[in-house]
Amino acid sequence: MSEKVFAYGSNMCSGRFRAYAVSPETSGSSALLPAYRLLFNKRSQDGSGKANVEPHDGGQVWGVLYTIPDADLATLDRGEGTGYHRARMPVRINGNEMTEAWVYLASRPSNDTSPRPYSWYKRFLVEGAREHSLPAQYIATLENIEAVHDTDGARDQQRRALACEAQS
Repeated sequence: MSEKVFAYGSNMCSGRFRAYAVSPETSGSSALLPAYRLLFNKRSQDGSGKANVEPHDGGQVWGVLYTIPDADLATLDRGEGTGYHRARMPVRINGNEMTEAWVYLASRPSNDTSPRPYSWYKRFLVEGAREHSLPAQYIATLENIEAVHDTDGARDQQRRALACEAQS
């Protein structure tokens, strides 16, 4: 059996997704989470802001729908377990077709809107969106996210080494 996972943050970058030791069955495809908005109110242990979604009338969040083996869901849970929990949610694919997918939500989102993602994290979003051919307007929105420099040079270099491209 397989599970569908909707990625809207760093996991849109397939290299980042695979870094969790998860093996997507396909390269992933564009999908839409209606009536939600993207924000960075999940404060990471490193002090930066990580992606989260919250309900928002009229909002929409584009992302990548992956299909993974059932066994990989527990692996992904461990990887995302430091601050996220998963919930079944309807996502739109192929125009107006709806499907259920697991979506990871911040377990303790902050009301503080000041945390910013690191520039390497923002790169995962932008390059992952390009990799999966999300709409140009949405990619432009991601490109305009204010990001900050990671002062931990080793972490910055390690994260930038992950390629956002599907394996053949």
